[in-house]
Amino acid sequence: MKKIIAGAILSALAACAVFAGGIDAKTNLNAGYIRNPSRNTESERPEAALYNIAGTAFMADGLYLEAGDQFIFKTYSHEDAVTEYKDEKPVFLFPNAEIVYKHGKFGFFGTFQVAAGGGSLEYKDGSAALPGAKPIDVYSVTFGQNLGVSYAINDKVSLSGAVRLLEANQTMETTHASLGKIGYEASGFGVGGIFGVNWRPVENLDLAFQYKSVTKMECEIDSNKGSAAALSTLKFMGIDLAKGKKYDADLSPEFNFGAGYKIDNLYLSSSFNYYFNGQADMGSALSDKNSDYDDSWEIYGGADYKINEKFLVSGGIGYSKQGYNDKYNNYFSPVLDCVSFGLGGEITPVKALTVAFGGMYAKYLEEEYKSNKLNKSIIMLGLSATYKFGL
Repeated sequence: MKKIIAGAILSALAACAVFAGGIDAKTNLNAGYIRNPSRNTESERPEAALYNIAGTAFMADGLYLEAGDQFIFKTYSHEDAVTEYKDEKPVFLFPNAEIVYKHGKFGFFGTFQVAAGGGSLEYKDGSAALPGAKPIDVYSVTFGQNLGVSYAINDKVSLSGAVRLLEANQTMETTHASLGKIGYEASGFGVGGIFGVNWRPVENLDLAFQYKSVTKMECEIDSNKGSAAALSTLKFMGIDLAKGKKYDADLSPEFNFGAGYKIDNLYLSSSFNYYFNGQADMGSALSDKNSDYDDSWEIYGGADYKINEKFLVSGGIGYSKQGYNDKYNNYFSPVLDCVSFGLGGEITPVKALTVAFGGMYAKYLEEEYKSNKLNKSIIMLGLSATYKFGL
C-alpha cells in the first residue's frame, strides 16, 4: 500500500503540461501558433522573438508590441478495468507578450510566455492510481522571458543570441482517507541561452536554425500541508515534503529548424523541433529519483495566404512523437503522441494594428501504462493583437 501511494502521488506531481512538444516544454508559446503551428521561419511579426530569434533582424524597421492569450479546453483521462477518471478543468489564462525594436541591421527583443506546464488539473472523483484520495488538485506553470539581440550581416544571413529566464511555480493538494490532507508549494528559477541563424540562400526562401540550451533549474519546497503524522509517514516511504527540500526541474535543450518559401501572396513553411530530454534532469518534490524520458520530436507544415492588405488566412498540421516509455508516463497528465490541426487568420483594420485569431484541435493516440488506458484531447483558441509604432 505504501508503494502504491508513493508512486501514485509521484505521478500526480509530474508536470501538468497543456500542450507540450518536449515532456514539459511548450510549443504553443504564442497565440499565432494556434492559427498555423509552423512558426520556425517567422520574420515579419514580433513572435519571431519566440520561434526564430534571428528573424527579428529581417523585420521592417519599427517598434512592435504584441499581446495574446489562449483558451484551452481539455479532457485528460486514465481508465482501469472498472472506472474512467477525468480532468476537464479549462485554462482561460495562458498569456504571451513580445516587444521588438528593429533599426537598421539590429533587432532588440523581449518576451513573456508560458515556457512549460501552464495548467491546472482537477480530478474531482480521485484516481485509480491513488485510491481513497479526492479531489486531487495540481497546478504547474513555468513562465519564461527571452531577452536578446539580432544582427543582419547582409541581406542573406542574420545571427541572434538571447538569454532565457525561467520561473517555476508548482502546487499540489489532496485529501487521502489514511493520510488526511497533504500537499506542498514549490518554486524555482533557471537561466539558459538561445542561439539562432536565419539564412536566405535565394530570393523568397528562408532557412532558420535555432538552439535552446538546457535550462538548469532547481525547485525548492516553500511550504507544505499535512499533519506531522502524515508527513512522517510520507518521509518513511521516501517522500520528503520538508520545507527547503530541493529537486531538479530542468527544461530540456531544443533544436529548431524551419524552411519557408513565398510564392506571390502564398507563404508555405515547414518546422521541425527536437527535444533532448535525456540531457535534462527532471525530478519531483515527491521522489529522490529523476525521470528518464526518451527524446521527443515534432514536425509541422503550414500555409499563410494574404487575400489583400486587410485579410490573411492560414492553416497547418503537425505530428508530435513524445518521449514516454515503459517506465515513464503520467496518469494525471498523459504523455502521448498526437496529430494537431490549426486554422485561423489575421485582420488588419488599420495599417498599424493586426488582430490574429485561430483554433486548434489536438488528437492524441491512446496508450496503455501499467494496466491503465491513458488518453486526452485538447481544443485551443487563440487571440492576439499587434501594434506597430512609427507608421
